[in-house]
Amino acid sequence: MPKLKKKKNSNHIKKQQNNKEGIFNFNEQVEPKTTKKTKKATRKKKKKEVQANDDFYIGTKEVPPVNKKKIEKIKKEKIKEKRTKEKELAKYQKKQEKLRRKRVQRNRVSKLTEKQIKRNKRIKLTIKILLLLAVLAGLITYLLLSPIFNIKNITVQGNEQISSEQIISLSEIQKEENLFKASNKETIAKIKENPYVKTVEIHRTWPDTIEITITERVATFMLEHGSSYAYMDNQGYILEISATPKDGLPKISGYTTKEEDIIPGNRIQEEDLNKLNVVLRIMAEARKNEIDNLITTINVEDENNYYLYLDSEQKTVYLGDPTMLDTKMTYVKVILEKEKDHAGEIFVNMNLNEKNPFFREKV
Repeated sequence: MPKLKKKKNSNHIKKQQNNKEGIFNFNEQVEPKTTKKTKKATRKKKKKEVQANDDFYIGTKEVPPVNKKKIEKIKKEKIKEKRTKEKELAKYQKKQEKLRRKRVQRNRVSKLTEKQIKRNKRIKLTIKILLLLAVLAGLITYLLLSPIFNIKNITVQGNEQISSEQIISLSEIQKEENLFKASNKETIAKIKENPYVKTVEIHRTWPDTIEITITERVATFMLEHGSSYAYMDNQGYILEISATPKDGLPKISGYTTKEEDIIPGNRIQEEDLNKLNVVLRIMAEARKNEIDNLITTINVEDENNYYLYLDSEQKTVYLGDPTMLDTKMTYVKVILEKEKDHAGEIFVNMNLNEKNPFFREKV
C-alpha cells in the first residue's frame, strides 16, 4: 500500500514539473476534484434540467409522445358513444312520431264528435221551433174561431166634436166579430180619414171589448173660400168647409194656397204655413193683452205689413213686420181704451225706438 501512494505522488510531481516547464498535453483529460460543493452543484443542475424538460411541454404546440393503442381505444369508445346516442335519438323520434299520429287521430275523432254535437243541437233547436210554431198556430186558430173572443163592446174616448157612432162606423169594426181579426193599422187609417181626428189608439180588453182613444184637432182660424168658409187648425190642416162662419174664429185673408187645394184633410202651402206661425204669435200677444177676442180678420198678404180688422171696435190696426210684437200690442191696447168710441186706424208699423204710434180717426 505505501508503495502505491508513492507512485501517485511521483506522478503528481512529474505533472507539476511538466507544467512548470510549460509543456501541456492536450490529449490528457483533467478530472476535476469531486468535493461536497461540486456534488451539490451537479444535483441542482440535474433538477433544473428535469424542470426545464417538464416546462418544455407546458404551453407549447408540441405534444409529448402518447401510446397509440390508448388513442385508438379512446376513438373506438367515442364512436360507440356516438352510435348509441344516434340509436337513442332515433328511438325517441319514433316515439314522438307515434304520439303525434295518436294526437292527430284523437283530434279527428274530437272534431267529428264536435260536428255531430253541433248537428244534434241544430236538429233539436229546429224541432223545438217547429213545435213552438205548431203550438202558436193552434193557439191562433183557437183564438180566431172561439166564440169566447167575439166582440161584445166598442168604447170611444177623447171625442168631443165627432160622435162615437161616426168613429165606430169609420173603424168598420162589427160586433160579434172576432177580437183578433181587426187590424190596428187599417182601423187607425180608416178613422183618420176624418180631418178632425189627430191621433188614434186601439186597445183590446179581454175577452170581448175594444177601446178606441182619439185626440181631436181644434178649429182656430177660418179661410174665406168663395162664398163659404174653410175651418183650419193651428197646424194648417183644413178641417171642414161650411157655408156659415164659426163664431169666435178670426179669418185669415191674403193667403196664397189655391182654392182647389182647400179640401178637408189637406194642408195649406208652405209659404202660408210660415205666415201662420206669425199669426199665432200675434194672437198670443193679443191674448196677453186681452184683446184677442176683438180681432175678426188678419191680413197676411204682405209679410212686412200685417194688419188686423177689429169689426166691433170699427178699427184697423197696421202692425207692419212681426218685430217687437209685445210692445206693439201694448200700444194697441192703450189706444183702444183711449179711442174707444171713435172709428179709425191704429198705426204701430214703425220703428218704435224712433217714432211713436198714433191713431187716425175716420172722417
